Amino acid sequence: MKEEYDSLVFRSLCQQYTDLNLSEVDDLENMVQQLPIIAELTGTDIFIDALLKNGVDSIVLAWVHPPGRSLYKQSVVGEIAYATKEPAVFQAFSREGIVRNVRGLSQEGVPIDQTVVPLRSRNKKVIGVIIMEKDISAEIRHEEQVEFLSQTAERLSSTLMSLTFTGFAWEEWVGNGIFVLNQKGEIIYANKNATRISKAYFPDSPLGANLMKALSFGSMQEMLDSLASPMEYKVDNSHFLFRVHPLVNYMELSGCVVSIQDVTELRQKERQLDVQSAIIREIHHRVKNNLQNVVSLLNLQKRRMGSEVVKKEFEACVARILSIARVHDVFAHQNWNSLNILDLAGYIAENLVESYTLSDQNIKISVQGQEVRIPDSQAVSVALVLNELITNSLKHGIKEVIDGEISIFVEESDGIVHMMIADTESQDSDIVLCITGEGLGLYLVKLLVCEQMGGTFQIERRTGSTIAKVSFPLYRKEEDYDSLVDTDRGR
Repeated sequence: MKEEYDSLVFRSLCQQYTDLNLSEVDDLENMVQQLPIIAELTGTDIFIDALLKNGVDSIVLAWVHPPGRSLYKQSVVGEIAYATKEPAVFQAFSREGIVRNVRGLSQEGVPIDQTVVPLRSRNKKVIGVIIMEKDISAEIRHEEQVEFLSQTAERLSSTLMSLTFTGFAWEEWVGNGIFVLNQKGEIIYANKNATRISKAYFPDSPLGANLMKALSFGSMQEMLDSLASPMEYKVDNSHFLFRVHPLVNYMELSGCVVSIQDVTELRQKERQLDVQSAIIREIHHRVKNNLQNVVSLLNLQKRRMGSEVVKKEFEACVARILSIARVHDVFAHQNWNSLNILDLAGYIAENLVESYTLSDQNIKISVQGQEVRIPDSQAVSVALVLNELITNSLKHGIKEVIDGEISIFVEESDGIVHMMIADTESQDSDIVLCITGEGLGLYLVKLLVCEQMGGTFQIERRTGSTIAKVSFPLYRKEEDYDSLVDTDRGR
């Protein structure tokens, strides 16, 4: 702790410059002993001043500061603290109260923030003050910078205000880098984002640089015409999107406002998505080919079977595999990961009618409704459900009908997909609700719809037709599927 205090000097200054009596000087000197602790706690310069005989200015009687940390290069003990430069000291004496955070200038001209506390004698008389001074040079510089930027923003705002009435969509530029150019194409203003983004063009400060020439334009009008709509530029491995809007003052072109957006990360993600999409499409293509190979093997094996019952089971397996293969075939030839149920239902129905109907039968297929797209996580399940329900209609509903029809209707409402598969029958009967059979096909439908997809399934036999209704939530989360499948496996 650095301490600028000498008892003889202290008393001499009090006697020569102040009106303090000996008792008051003793009281004040006792208080000096506490200064080192205060300076250590606050990390600032601490002083004790006493009022001069003129009752306005004061004199520094003692000074303590932390080692190597002080506002002053030399001792200020014995220096006069004028009220005009250190108003907080004068206020503390005149008001006999604490004065906080008052700005002033030190004896060396440094801007300071002062907190002053009156010191009282044993008779409660104010005999001096203790002063804590903090250097606020950095704060002053910051405030000056803020003021400068505020004035710049105000000028820019007044320049751009006229554009508001043109209906220009400024909200599209929020978060972008903004340059303001003069008639020569020189940058006279750049916000923080523009300075950061434009490092590829201007490694140092962009202010004063000619953006028009950097973008290879010969004139301001050429630049305005070319960049009226966003245009992308590539510099090394970086991608930037530029757009320009003219600034017109008093019917004359005074410059322009340039928006710059760094889209490098966006382009990188797009390339990554393209690669991933290509990989996924290739996987779907290979899965489809493998499934078709399995179908070929099953067909070969079916021909070697003598039992018609076994052959029919083979045919059912082949139909299911072809339904799954169709899903992978669709995803192998498109760039999005969703599938139109109407297209899928039409393909499956046509294949099944061709496989199950006799030569003298005329079975029509009607697929109607909304174009509902389902994600790839639901596509295979929906394909199997459609396969089983259409197969059920062909094998049991209209097996003996010469002229029949299978109708498939799809719609979506409030996030729920509704599918209805209906067929005409050869006989009339009363309504029979729900499932009475235990066939593998309908059991599979119930398992997929109710357990895995979290939906509902109902089949009714009405006069002249069989109607199957399936409902399930659209875009169900993957984790929900996983939990449902795990629950089913544990049964």
